Amino acid sequence: MALVFRRARKLWFYLVLFPIVLYLSARILRSPSDPVLASTSNHGACKLLKKGSSTSLLLKGTVLSPDGPLQHGYVLVKSERIVEVGKTYQPGTQTDDVTIVDCTGSIISPGFINLHEHIEFSTVSPFKDLGQRVRHRHDWRVGARNNTIREATISKQMIGDSIKWGELRHVLSGTTSIVGGGMVAGLARNLDFAAGLEAGLSAAPDIWDVFPLNDAGGILRNGDCDYGAEAIDKDKASKYHRYLAHVAEGLDEEAANEFRCLSSDSYDDIPMPGGGGLSTDIIAPNLAMVHALGLTEADFDLVAQRGAHVVWSPRSNVFLYGKTLNVTYLLEAGINVALGTDWLPSGSATMSREAVCAASSIQQSYEQALESKTIWEMMTINAARAASFEEHIGSIATGKLADIVIFRAGSGDAYTQAIFAPMENIELVLRGGEIVTAAESLRSITSRSCELVKFGHHRKAVCVADEIGSSFTEFAAFMGEVYPAILPGVPPYEPSCEVLIAEITPNH
Repeated sequence: MALVFRRARKLWFYLVLFPIVLYLSARILRSPSDPVLASTSNHGACKLLKKGSSTSLLLKGTVLSPDGPLQHGYVLVKSERIVEVGKTYQPGTQTDDVTIVDCTGSIISPGFINLHEHIEFSTVSPFKDLGQRVRHRHDWRVGARNNTIREATISKQMIGDSIKWGELRHVLSGTTSIVGGGMVAGLARNLDFAAGLEAGLSAAPDIWDVFPLNDAGGILRNGDCDYGAEAIDKDKASKYHRYLAHVAEGLDEEAANEFRCLSSDSYDDIPMPGGGGLSTDIIAPNLAMVHALGLTEADFDLVAQRGAHVVWSPRSNVFLYGKTLNVTYLLEAGINVALGTDWLPSGSATMSREAVCAASSIQQSYEQALESKTIWEMMTINAARAASFEEHIGSIATGKLADIVIFRAGSGDAYTQAIFAPMENIELVLRGGEIVTAAESLRSITSRSCELVKFGHHRKAVCVADEIGSSFTEFAAFMGEVYPAILPGVPPYEPSCEVLIAEITPNH
């Protein structure tokens, strides 16, 4: 009997110990390149202190202002705009009208701005990693040079719902503005559509061009500019308020040739019989180049001299081509760099996951550390500048639109807590002062039709029924088994950010 008792006690000991060992092992083995995994603290959760009688909203917490973090700061929102920012709020005579939310310990940031999306592909699962890395986008797009075609297909009937689904994923993860080639009304601001700019924003939209050289069929050139007959030219580009164009997406001479054809009036002066064929020079302050992977340091020096911008998508670069830009060179040269997710098949599902890859890829490739503040600027004010909307969005400042995200406290400095936060750590998202999602503790301040939805271990109020024409739950059921809109810290099937090409010199 004593033997049985001892064995039972021993078995009980192992049953208790085993899950503890598993938990600690998982914590130890987690990748250090994924800081998001540590950002799940309950400290700093927002609390409703007072519900006012007006729509004015006072947010207290650590404010990421243009001058740096304001500990115990505040932001006062009235209607769609920020009307006051500071360190100590002095109540006025209308204090009873203001709803006060205390987020002490949490991080109050401008909403993220994603300048590189192909939003119609938001239901497609990421590409499988075949272990192949190519030299130019036409290699995987059309199978040029005997490479494997990587297709992302979606039916025409599903495009509208796919765009809606993708915008939901972005706004629920803290992105309030996007450039993505498609739009639905009411969710994220669509900076490339006049009809999608949303409340408070009235300006010329950005022009989004995936094939500025009219080369969608897979044209590869080296030494001349014999691309499509409808390629962009200086006269046309100069008339655009802001021109966001895919340029030099690749590592080879054919990719580099694209920049030569767009940065010189004399590189090719022999026209093609059917039109086109001439080089042009569109490098100017109204240009934001997407990718620019094939540029040399001398090319980037010209970009800096001309005041053009670059939109950087490291995950897609690394997954498709094995490496990404030495973005520190661009920053040191004075180029304004914004961050963008590219698309779901080869890029990041959210801006926070793109931030993780941004930090990781530069460390792997160039043994340099990108500061979290620098990445945060790429996701906020730099992106606003690249899109030419910096007077309205991109920072928390008086007079700007109230596109705001609040992140529950995690590990690291304030910028780290913001850029690497998983979706479940988001306490509040405002777009133009309207609540898109809020922590369950803040549900009573929502003024529209909202529902509770589970985000990991937390429930949040999701307030999008007016925009999508149904509850989120109903829409999710309708979408079925597509790639999810609400994601864990590390999304399923996420494309690799492991750099495979160790060479660190630009281009070759």
